[in-house]
Amino acid sequence: MRIVHQFAPPMSAMIAGLPGVTEAVAMETLGRDRWDLPSDADVLFVLHSEEKGKGVPVAEVPRPAGWPGSVKLVQIASAGLDDYPEWLFEAPQVATGSGTTAIPIAEFVLGLLLARTKTLDDVTLGRGRWGARWPERDELLGAPLGTLDGRTLGLLGLGQIGQAAARLGLAFGMKVVATRASDAPSPVDGVELVPIETLAARADHLVLVAPISDATRGIVGADFLGRMKAGAHLVNVARGPLVEEAALRAALDAGRIWASLDVTDPEPLPEGHWLIGHPRVRITPHISWSSPDTTRRIIERLVGNLARLAAGQPLVGAVT
Repeated sequence: MRIVHQFAPPMSAMIAGLPGVTEAVAMETLGRDRWDLPSDADVLFVLHSEEKGKGVPVAEVPRPAGWPGSVKLVQIASAGLDDYPEWLFEAPQVATGSGTTAIPIAEFVLGLLLARTKTLDDVTLGRGRWGARWPERDELLGAPLGTLDGRTLGLLGLGQIGQAAARLGLAFGMKVVATRASDAPSPVDGVELVPIETLAARADHLVLVAPISDATRGIVGADFLGRMKAGAHLVNVARGPLVEEAALRAALDAGRIWASLDVTDPEPLPEGHWLIGHPRVRITPHISWSSPDTTRRIIERLVGNLARLAAGQPLVGAVT
């Protein structure tokens, strides 16, 4: 099979060595625009659109001539589908990388919860409340740190990332509540499914792990934020547009909540954006997916789906 991919050219050697692959070509070496995809490939291995944040709506990226041509499979490296042109899904089969980054993202979530609960920045000497001075014992006794044990973790979404985060929360003794789109029972024992209003009201740490859609865009607005506990911690590792910016700013400026945001809207944030440096916000640059195993897991997904394609079997992460 001939695979054309959007990774850096050095990835071609790795992909070319996979079972069933006869040739691997990086788009960058073809001298074509990123989405001017060739129609003479068997498989396309694609990444998030680089058009995002550059003023070109992904939906307006033109369809390549002759698309989909000989393309049999489009393997998407990411779990989300919102950063790709609609015509991409006209290929005979499309699969995502859903679940391949669930563990590192869940670990990142736990790190954010611990950083907020233990106020690590504030108690770090040379940076926090005591400056470089070693505090007296009475100062330590008078400022106890928080704990995750017995606190409530709320999950908006219970896909593979939400499930991984739930298991980590349970391991730390947290009560875990979740809201999901389907009526199916929780796939994780110990997770209580609740209405979204209850989720907002009960969570000490509320983590957004839902996909972006017409139904979820702006779902965290003034009403949702107004139901959250005073001092609650909002974490977003899903998509920035889940949150209404004006409502979030009002809640933060009022000192009602804290926020840890690995995703934003827009993304990347422009220089001088109000979120950057806000005293109640931790911003990270959409890095929660990162781990030493991320590339391996994505390549394993590709290898598995190539074998399934050849055998006529259903794909893992198939888009239906």
